[in-house]
Amino acid sequence: MTLYDDGLLAAQFAALAPEPLEGRWDDVLREAAAATAVSQGRRRYHVAFVAAVLVAAIGTAAYGTVRVLILDQGFIGLPPVGATPSTPESSDLVVEWFGFAEPLSAQQNRRDMVRAWVYADGRIIWDRRPHYLGGSRIPEGANELNSGYLEQRLAPEGVELVRAAAARLLAQSRALVEEIPAGEDPWWGSHDSRVALVVPDDYVPEWGVLAVPDGDRSARLLWGNYDAGFESMSAATPEQLSALRRVYALLTDPASALPSSAWSVQKVRAYVPSHYAVCIYTSPPKDAAELLSLLPGRAAELLRDKPRTPTADLATPGVGDCYEVETEGAREVTDALSGLVREEGWGTHWLRWRLDEAADGTPGNPTDISIEPYFPDGRIATSGPFG
Repeated sequence: MTLYDDGLLAAQFAALAPEPLEGRWDDVLREAAAATAVSQGRRRYHVAFVAAVLVAAIGTAAYGTVRVLILDQGFIGLPPVGATPSTPESSDLVVEWFGFAEPLSAQQNRRDMVRAWVYADGRIIWDRRPHYLGGSRIPEGANELNSGYLEQRLAPEGVELVRAAAARLLAQSRALVEEIPAGEDPWWGSHDSRVALVVPDDYVPEWGVLAVPDGDRSARLLWGNYDAGFESMSAATPEQLSALRRVYALLTDPASALPSSAWSVQKVRAYVPSHYAVCIYTSPPKDAAELLSLLPGRAAELLRDKPRTPTADLATPGVGDCYEVETEGAREVTDALSGLVREEGWGTHWLRWRLDEAADGTPGNPTDISIEPYFPDGRIATSGPFG
């Protein structure tokens, strides 16, 4: 059963994308601006007030009472001490994207992997990963293999443009739209590869997934070319390819695809979370006490009373538990784990350790520990390499 057939999101599709967006961007912007004029006026007053307070706060920084550190470059692992967390701490997810993109370097012969999350408050959080060492590094990126999580901010009309483009693509592909729980990762969660939009072999993006949350469910569209194993499906129509290409442009290169008036803060900065998850993965499954007993004593003590969520409830790869800690708590746990072996080859992607001894005492079933950021919608990010 598809979301569209079930009635979920049907009204939203009709409201957000009643006409093709091509050729009427300025009209859409004007309509969105008129609808939000009052709220923008209030926001300008609020921003002016906050700016005044910030100026006063920075003025007292010399006395050691306030620290403001905005990061203009991505990072791997934990942020520098004193980095200012992204605000607001929580927000609703509007659109999620995971797929290939054109490489930034002409010398690169494989696509980059790009993921993007658009939130109701205007933030676009994204990361970009070349497929191999020597790929093109973006100026704001953490290293040549991983940009780290970066953010930009859209104005309200910019959010609506992205939302409308995504809704139009889903509406044009309604027979292929799947229903998944809203908290499920659209890639790592279960999916039926027989239900997919099939694109030509030379089409970009040639593979990926789009998800739009709606209440406790999400609409998900998977696409790929014939090489991805979708040869039994019907080819995408020109209208579907055009709609997909529009969403692709908006979520992999929004600075070029959106007009300046759609932006609140176009400058790229690092996404700095307020909380992290310390996740323990093992097989066969263990209860909380057994899992913590595998850690160094200080690390187990730091995590014992923290909020705990089984990874099965997060649609996260692996079996185990994730413990929620604030940034400084994550630093303490990292220090406590310093005697463990870091997982080889993953240092450029995330904080991950592998215990010398398997959880069940047998070879072939290692226990891994990772520290990952929370996103504004409460999801735990998955920072490992892809492709």
